[in-house]
Amino acid sequence: METLQFSDRQDSVRFYEDRYAHGYMGHWSVFEKARLINLVRELQLPARGVALDFGCGRGIFTSVIREALPGWRIFGCDISAEAIAWAKQHQPDITFFVLGDKAYDNLRADFIHSHHVLEHTFNAEITAREMAGYAAAACTMLHSFPCDHPGSLEYQLSEAVKSGIDPENGKFFFEDTAHQRRLSRKKAEALFAGDGFKGVDASYANQRAGAVKWIAESDLALVLNITDSRLARDATAAAFLKGWRRKLLFRWWCHFAATAFTPADRGRHYRLKRVIQFLAFVSCFWFAIPVNRAMQRAALREWETDRKKENGSDLFLVLRRG
Repeated sequence: METLQFSDRQDSVRFYEDRYAHGYMGHWSVFEKARLINLVRELQLPARGVALDFGCGRGIFTSVIREALPGWRIFGCDISAEAIAWAKQHQPDITFFVLGDKAYDNLRADFIHSHHVLEHTFNAEITAREMAGYAAAACTMLHSFPCDHPGSLEYQLSEAVKSGIDPENGKFFFEDTAHQRRLSRKKAEALFAGDGFKGVDASYANQRAGAVKWIAESDLALVLNITDSRLARDATAAAFLKGWRRKLLFRWWCHFAATAFTPADRGRHYRLKRVIQFLAFVSCFWFAIPVNRAMQRAALREWETDRKKENGSDLFLVLRRG
């Protein structure tokens, strides 16, 4: 499996500036936004305070935090000037800044959020210290990131592949090449322990139904790669991957057709994709929409009933100090 090597912050900046210039992370689903609102509200934070969305990208989730904490001052920061410029233009009532801007050296937040930052950063220890540097004496953190806990569908698919799980960094073979690691809850808590933070709660997503949902919502190339039986470790594993390819391709097509009129990232070949989606919708909407809705309901039901089961592939970790 390929993992891009970032030697320092500037390597990361150059890479992500290019990604954001091509429409990276422009949209998140209603499902993910609603989940974050509920997670923040469950923290029972005070009516007023200062919140920082660290690694905010285009600020999509920063606006969700503003909705969850209406009485708070909301800030967002990122290493990408491209992403911050977009966020400022589209959300002028939130304060965004490029990480390292000395004008915000004295910012201290009562709540710090990061969404899928820790797997991307070139150095997790440095990033954890930077986050803690913005923390008030009494501070709550909420971090979400892919974890390496066994038992999820993604874990099983990766186990079926030869060398499907990197023993050094915990990555699964199909992941974004820019992902640097998968952390366990224990490893993530250790990153912040030196600054006085302790883990107080954890929730897990994507045990099975949630994984089916996000894979079906991904590019076709990922669906094909994650179920490639040519990579199987043995005949039994190959049959397992072939079975899941059939299931996931069907759900991918249903989601693709059903979301023909849903906003999406404006990446490469955007217009061509939209034309094909429209044609798929016209011919398949009568079954694609019900299947897609059932998939969404199953993922939500799994989150509501199984979020404390540690065999998820996504971890939502709550830390507190003071």
